[in-house]
Amino acid sequence: MLSIIICSRTEEINPLFLSNITETIDCAFELIIIDNSQNKYSIFEAYNVGINKSQGDYLCFIHD
Repeated sequence: MLSIIICSRTEEINPLFLSNITETIDCAFELIIIDNSQNKYSIFEAYNVGINKSQGDYLCFIHD
């Protein structure tokens, strides 16, 4: 399974972006969205939070 980890600067992810992910990925995946709209984390801290939540064999890190 693929874990897609997104560090987001907004509270909600763009629906077109989410639609693109779900329509184009041809394997099992999970979306892990880290809300960083309040700047609680550095990018590295946010991604580490995502890693700890992930269950996939492969990790993909995406900026919004």
